[in-house]
Amino acid sequence: MAEKKMGVLVHGAGWVSTQHIKAFQANPHTKVVAISSRKLTSCQKRADESGLKDVGLYTDLDKALKHEGVDIVAVCTPQHLHCENVLAACEAKKHIVIEKPICNSLKEMKAMRAAVRKAKVKTVISFVLRWNPLFATLKR
Repeated sequence: MAEKKMGVLVHGAGWVSTQHIKAFQANPHTKVVAISSRKLTSCQKRADESGLKDVGLYTDLDKALKHEGVDIVAVCTPQHLHCENVLAACEAKKHIVIEKPICNSLKEMKAMRAAVRKAKVKTVISFVLRWNPLFATLKR
């Protein structure tokens, strides 16, 4: 029986979103199902460049979070928006990948942590070198 892939919403269509999309496309357990950003043209451009077909394109995060099949939100927006984006994802009970830096203040970080705990969702900060084999070797 085939395993169900986790559906990903990529929120924010700037350069860093290309890297998140590539990573999710390379992961056999995930599938990008939607992209959201301020401009629909940015979403379409990112989908086209990544070869994504049949993905939802949105300019409204709340609507994107309701897209069928979204399990994970990759927050790829500018950092001053991360807190509100994470709080919205938590409210929708979605797991979250947050591009670094996490936010702009300790107060925001604590609000995000409280929301993640309340929603009982998984979250990770995208420190990509964490999984680099070189650093794993150095750590040993």
